[in-house]
Amino acid sequence: MDYNIVFDALKTSLKNAFEKTGAKKAVIGISGGIDSACACACACAALGSENVLCYYLPYKTSSEHSYLDAKKLSDTFGFKLEIIDITKMADAFISTCENITPLRKGNIMARCRMICLFDKAAEHNGIVLGTSNRTEMLLGYGTWYGDTASSINVVGELYKREVYGVSAAAGIPESIMKKAPTADLWQGQTDEAEIGYSYEMLDNIFYDIEQNNYDISKLYAKYNKEDVKNIVKRVIRNSFKRSTPFICYSKIENRNKIDENKFLNLEI
Repeated sequence: MDYNIVFDALKTSLKNAFEKTGAKKAVIGISGGIDSACACACACAALGSENVLCYYLPYKTSSEHSYLDAKKLSDTFGFKLEIIDITKMADAFISTCENITPLRKGNIMARCRMICLFDKAAEHNGIVLGTSNRTEMLLGYGTWYGDTASSINVVGELYKREVYGVSAAAGIPESIMKKAPTADLWQGQTDEAEIGYSYEMLDNIFYDIEQNNYDISKLYAKYNKEDVKNIVKRVIRNSFKRSTPFICYSKIENRNKIDENKFLNLEI
């Protein structure tokens, strides 16, 4: 795969989608990780770094390494990086919760970050860019209305390994490319440990299902049967995260799913 072609396609698609919104600025949260780095690189190339507002949103347990990588990204692509510490706002709610789990704390942090990003978008007449890749979207590995919320998702068509390919083409700093993917929710946390599978295996399975049209017998012949079952069940279970909320049926005539083309095709 020629990732330079993919990178160019993402830039064109983002530019076209952004211009339709009438927004002046693109707003993006920079974590120091590969996905937000890739999305940011595409945005800076497509819209100009002066039109991309980037925010690093640490919690008190966030690692310094994440900030240093976010700063390297800023130095590489020429955007101004602002810091918004979410500790006080997150802890204000966390302190009201009994027997809170790390997962719940992580969801609170993710939603606090998105509150900040959408507020900054409102302040600067902007829209929020999303950074969830296809592998994570299929798994539902993300906080609904947290890190999965956005107006335009830049890397949503890319499997995790393809994010790395585009990132290499875009010139993402080496320290970001090489570190283990992590949401940085607690010390030592990694995505693959939390998910229970390697991204390499997940991408292989998803590619065989979606691109190679493998049926279940072929999947069982190639991979561990229980792994396939668990992963497919997870994709199905989390399908609600990949769509707008279910709208109840009203029996009103001609009230089908909203067709955007009916509006786009109007000559105004």
